[in-house]
Amino acid sequence: MLPDQHKSPIANAGLIRAGIRVVAALLIAICVTGWVVAGQSSAIDQRLRDADAVKSSNYSEYVAMLEAIERDKAALSPSQLQYFHYLRGWERGYAGDYDAAIPLYKSVTAESTDPVLRFRATASLVSNLSIARRYLEAYTHLDLLIEQMPNTTDPLAREQGFHAAALLNNQAGQYELGLNFASRLQHERTGLRGECIARQLRVESLYKLKKLEADGEDVALALAICNQHREFVFANIVRGFQARQYIDQGRYKEAIELLTRHYDEVQATRYLRVIAEFDILLAEANWRIGEVPKARTYALRSIDKRVPNEVTESLVAAYKLLYLVADRQGDTKTALSFHEKFAEADRQNFDDVTARSLAYQMARHQSIANKLQIEALNKQNQVLKLEQDLGAKAAEASRLYIAILIVGLLVLFLWAFHTKRRQLHFRTLSQTDGLTQIANRPYFVELSVRALEECRRDGREAAAVLLDLDHFKVINDLHGHAAGDQVLRNVAVACGTYLRHGQHFGRIGGEEFAILLVDYDEARALVLAEQLRHAVTTANASGALGDFVVSASFGVTTTRKGGYELHQLLATADHALYKAKLGGRDRVASYGGMTATASNVAVVAATEFPLPRRAQ
Repeated sequence: MLPDQHKSPIANAGLIRAGIRVVAALLIAICVTGWVVAGQSSAIDQRLRDADAVKSSNYSEYVAMLEAIERDKAALSPSQLQYFHYLRGWERGYAGDYDAAIPLYKSVTAESTDPVLRFRATASLVSNLSIARRYLEAYTHLDLLIEQMPNTTDPLAREQGFHAAALLNNQAGQYELGLNFASRLQHERTGLRGECIARQLRVESLYKLKKLEADGEDVALALAICNQHREFVFANIVRGFQARQYIDQGRYKEAIELLTRHYDEVQATRYLRVIAEFDILLAEANWRIGEVPKARTYALRSIDKRVPNEVTESLVAAYKLLYLVADRQGDTKTALSFHEKFAEADRQNFDDVTARSLAYQMARHQSIANKLQIEALNKQNQVLKLEQDLGAKAAEASRLYIAILIVGLLVLFLWAFHTKRRQLHFRTLSQTDGLTQIANRPYFVELSVRALEECRRDGREAAAVLLDLDHFKVINDLHGHAAGDQVLRNVAVACGTYLRHGQHFGRIGGEEFAILLVDYDEARALVLAEQLRHAVTTANASGALGDFVVSASFGVTTTRKGGYELHQLLATADHALYKAKLGGRDRVASYGGMTATASNVAVVAATEFPLPRRAQ
């Protein structure tokens, strides 16, 4: 007999009750543990959402919140970990570390099961790729983003999508497209944080399209909305464009007052791109009112605070300004050093602008090719259906017709493409001087006549500058025509560096060049001509021609003296040029006025800061 058989029924009942109590205790413990885990998970979700909400309005608090979550990283679920990777990627991109941010975004788009988070990561990826100059890859992801937009209903995700599209198109110089996406974002997010972003992008697009009013409604509304939502980064981006418009209009003191008033606020954002932009704008404004030490200090700060390894227009302008400061102070060695840095930065920035445009065109062509491929596949499916319905013989005939159609379309496409290329090629040949790659005489005349007619209609003043190389025949006789051609190319490049949009530059004779300057009076034109005279000498100071120094004589006139008829204006400029030749060459002379001197040039130059650009 077993031992338990000796126990009474009462004892057995007690054991049963004890067992029930143990099981109940275990069930309660399991439930409590589940509630604790669920509570912890819910708390982490809330911390992630809280961090997401303040990332652009309070960057310091955002970083602190991420570091706190990092310490509990082991407790994160897979979905929470992907959300954390997205937030960490945003933090790295804000700091300018795009090499760290981009892989984080890509991991989220590849691994997350949340479609909204994947969409937001793709939008942030597009923005970071565009800032990191990986434009073609950015457009590839943007096309995917736009395709997903109709199926995306989450407001924050759509906000980021429109933001990325507007930002990338502005980066690529497609400002009308950028303005369109900004308007769509503004319409969907009126009264919310997204309206701040939309209005900032709208201000940027309008400035690039030369339609922005510094004190207009667009700027005022953008600042009001961004300040309301404490989005100080976007507010100060708007102020940067407002200040640049002040500078463009010659309102330098207003620009300085605006930038100085919000300088500490910008520093507190720790966003390097905006900080560097404020510094270079302060440098330019102070330079133009003659505050040379302040200009130099702010230019150096702009270089020091820039995003590492990134070449921007601000960096180009900073090196340019430091070169001019050193040159004015007579520090030749420092001036040369900064000029070399300026030239390299300008080259890289120009290459970047070209890459943006090329990436946009390639992306559009790829999009068209994909659509054509889809259409071809659809037609192929139709052909297959016909094959099933009509039989083998009918199918063969159908394939033959389709092949003929495809060949015909291909031939038509190739012919149209070839014709368009030839048209563009011949138009370029008809407008460009083959040696110097600037406007030839007929095209220069066409542009200048049109510009002078606009000036006549609006009552604006314009200036004409003629320059002729001194003793150019000696170069050809002693060194050959190849050397003479190279000198002409060097002169065109050197002069083109100082010219801006709307300043028409052309070769109108063998060694004679002409420049039309809209909105220039005689004093400003003399300043620019004197700068060009130095540039000609500097550009050909390599010693390739032995002891021979290449120089040029300049004649300057304005519509006040020569009128708005181009042939008469050029005649008076030629008269001034002849006076410069008679005066000893290598100098600047004005029609009916005195030859330019160092003193009168310096007085006007203190208010001038011509930013360089590529020659037309």
